Amino acid sequence: MITSTRIRTALGAFALGAGLVGCVDFTGPGIDTNPNSPVAATPRQLFPAIQAFQQASVIGDPARYVGTWTQQIMGVNRQWSSYARYGLVDENLLGWGNWYTGGGLLDLRIIQTVSNTAGDRQFVGIAQVYEALIMEAAADNWGAIVYKKAGVLQAVQSSIPVPALERQDSVYADLQILLDSAIVNMAGAGPGPGGTDLVFKGNTAKWIPMAHTLKARIALHQRNYALAVTETALGIASKTGDYNTYQSATTGEENGWFQFRRNRGTDISMGDSLVTMMQSRTDPRLASYFGVNGSGAYKGAKPGDEDDGTFSWLSATRADPGFKQPWVTFDENQLIRAEALSLTGNDAGALTALQAYKTANGVAFNFAAPATTATGLLTEIMNEKYIALFQNPETWSDYKRTCTPNLRANPTATAPNTTIPMRFYYDANERQTNPNIPVPSAQPVRNYVDGAVAPTPYSGGACLAQP
Repeated sequence: MITSTRIRTALGAFALGAGLVGCVDFTGPGIDTNPNSPVAATPRQLFPAIQAFQQASVIGDPARYVGTWTQQIMGVNRQWSSYARYGLVDENLLGWGNWYTGGGLLDLRIIQTVSNTAGDRQFVGIAQVYEALIMEAAADNWGAIVYKKAGVLQAVQSSIPVPALERQDSVYADLQILLDSAIVNMAGAGPGPGGTDLVFKGNTAKWIPMAHTLKARIALHQRNYALAVTETALGIASKTGDYNTYQSATTGEENGWFQFRRNRGTDISMGDSLVTMMQSRTDPRLASYFGVNGSGAYKGAKPGDEDDGTFSWLSATRADPGFKQPWVTFDENQLIRAEALSLTGNDAGALTALQAYKTANGVAFNFAAPATTATGLLTEIMNEKYIALFQNPETWSDYKRTCTPNLRANPTATAPNTTIPMRFYYDANERQTNPNIPVPSAQPVRNYVDGAVAPTPYSGGACLAQP
């Protein structure tokens, strides 16, 4: 059991596990000791491996599953055709354990404990931000998760042999508190991770705004729009502050989408919903997102389509092995701000935030002033966010919360899953050893914060593809 019995092994090993080999260059500057060594692993050796492992876990296959469901991409071959028909029935397919062991929560808690003892508050704070980043994703995926009890020390573990699931809204509230603590800690003393930080090189002037944007993301999930407005004012202020994944042309460090195409061929194509939306808007990012097919056209697959050799793949830019995938960004910050301002009655401020986002992306600000009603403006904001967050699993959270854009379900889907999935199944190994995990048939269809019924789309009418 990953979050109970197996936690002893993870804490005792003080290491990441063999699954990380090849995810990061362990021979690079400052990483000259194998972090899989249970004796020698230090926070500076653990952290880059955790970053590399989690970027593959959170925005690897899970992002492709939900990208298929939100129709930004489409599964058109082999098992990916099944996933596009919502046939995700394998409980072990979704990587529950990746969030906890072998480069997950438990190793981040080790960094925090060791760094706190050493008086390195900056490292404590950065590790706390990363903990919030991955556990927010876990709560988005599964709803109720094991969080607080996942990190209990070995000395008291025997008193909690089977940790209970914690409700999604409770986890979000705890993560907000954790991020508040992280922001305070990052302003404190200590050298932090330095150059072993694969993305920001330990620069707290970048980590702190990222923490505020992450707080705004969680506030949006909590429907606390006033807090989202407050946090975005302190969040990522330009594209130079984006938190993007670490990738390179080095074997094992390549962009996961490059690796997917190399290993899986044409199992996935681009999705018609996103391609068509960008074409209808004459979006200047179209060529940087997608490549043309053999006829020189941009063509996305629709739900139910099978590969016929005519669908577009990623552009040379996004398919490059060194492409760094956006994860927490200025674009997201501005669009959270725009939506939250509109929902709190400040459409003028929402337009300002929307225009700042469009200007930064070279997109014409052609949203007509007479159309700035609540529904028109909110639909525009969410459509732009659907474009901006391409390949980011946050798009799924937005869709579950707003049903915007109002997608249609795959017409080839078969019972029992005929609508877009709203959550992941729990891991079977965890369920078999933890009686608090219900069998799939007893698991909820929707996560707690997404509500018992489908939301009304911002454009009005019925939500077409949610249960």
